Amino acid sequence: MPAADAPAMPPGWTSMLLPVRAGRCRLWAGHQRPASPADGLPLVVCHGGPGVPSDYLFPLSARLPRPVLFFDQLGCGRSDRPSPEVEEYSIATSVRDLVEVVEALVAKGLIPMRQGLPAYHLYGQSFGGILAFEAVSSNAGLPLPRSLTLSNVPSSVPVLLEEVAALLAQLDGDAARFEAAHGCRATPRPPELVAAYAPGHPGSHWRGVDVIADWCATEANLDSLTLPVLRLAAEHDFVTPRAMEGWQQLAQQRLEVIPGAAHHALLERPELYGACLERFLQEHDSTQ
Repeated sequence: MPAADAPAMPPGWTSMLLPVRAGRCRLWAGHQRPASPADGLPLVVCHGGPGVPSDYLFPLSARLPRPVLFFDQLGCGRSDRPSPEVEEYSIATSVRDLVEVVEALVAKGLIPMRQGLPAYHLYGQSFGGILAFEAVSSNAGLPLPRSLTLSNVPSSVPVLLEEVAALLAQLDGDAARFEAAHGCRATPRPPELVAAYAPGHPGSHWRGVDVIADWCATEANLDSLTLPVLRLAAEHDFVTPRAMEGWQQLAQQRLEVIPGAAHHALLERPELYGACLERFLQEHDSTQ
């Protein structure tokens, strides 16, 4: 069942529980419509972690003049939290959950149909980008989006872990200084980030980079992905250029580096971040 002490939704939001895994589990999904009508296609958002819910990405709604659709992955936030003895936690099962979420959003009319196909964009931040990439580059059955945005996403977690160790060593192993330099440079800590880590809100069954420590984008999946891809990076992110080298193989890609920001660039440079993302999405709203 969802956590009883999960933070309340922002006012004016619509939320629902979507059945997945043959109805055994429910994932929370929520959205806020733009204040004024917009022609842009909806953006489906995959949060990071694993195990840290969508709250820290809610500011996307204020930055994009289009519907933005969020969901909390299994085991965290407002979604169900079955025991690992009952339900599997893995990248593969998370991909299947994402497919079911998108199908449900299509059925509810939150993702429109254009020329007989679902019309939307897909966005993933950090681990959410790994999830989104796996969903669109494999034969998972996901209705293909018009575009994919990978924000602060490593192409190799083993390389990422090496880079994190090196950066931490430069700071004499001080985790607090590491977070301030490479995690989120905004002070005070943004309330959306505080909400994501509120007591009882993050998951505990499947959480942290260690659970995906051996993941890297395969040559076959990189070569198969022909969608337009926006890569959003940040000057001070612990997801370093070396940790993202594999994305250079993607056929259609654009790299935007947010200066002065770290892993939570959306919260650190919101105007610039939102403008870069919206410009890309507008370019591909009509992509067939």
